[in-house]
Amino acid sequence: MSKKLSTLITLILLLVFSTVARSESFHSSAISKRYSDVAMTPGEVKFAKMQGECLVGLKELNFKKKENFDAIAEWTNYRTISLLEQFPPCDVLVMMDVAQKKLREAE
Repeated sequence: MSKKLSTLITLILLLVFSTVARSESFHSSAISKRYSDVAMTPGEVKFAKMQGECLVGLKELNFKKKENFDAIAEWTNYRTISLLEQFPPCDVLVMMDVAQKKLREAE
């Protein structure tokens, strides 16, 4: 094998392995291991995961109808952004779920 080909293969392998290593190093569990003295407790992690799922719930709530314009979903999406600055995602999800239901009943 020529020296250039060998060097090229080595560089490609280093790039592949460094990319894999880098992508895993910023996962929440990897970060917790690096900072174990200040890491979140299991309860805090569970609470944070719940909040993440509530963010997905907000996305699903506000973007149900993708084909047609939905004025109610547009309104709640706009309000969601400002409410997330003040309240946790799960609180906002409950508020927006109730708001959408009440607005749809009034239609």
